[in-house]
Amino acid sequence: MVWRTYLVMYFGTGNVKVSEIAKRVEKIGFKTVFGSVDFIYEWEEMPTKEQVLALGDRLCDAVKGSGAVFNLDTHD
Repeated sequence: MVWRTYLVMYFGTGNVKVSEIAKRVEKIGFKTVFGSVDFIYEWEEMPTKEQVLALGDRLCDAVKGSGAVFNLDTHD
């Protein structure tokens, strides 16, 4: 069983291009996908609540100042 965190991004009209935001998100380990979600992060084992929150914190730091907001959904 593989646990994944699914990420949906909502882009604002800030000073940061969408392509730059995508690079930042990929740099912290997300993979770009096409479909109902924009990115997926795959866990090696079932993550703890603290690990998921830490990933969210890293994502906040990555998109800070870009105008982007996001939604995370983690499950197997």
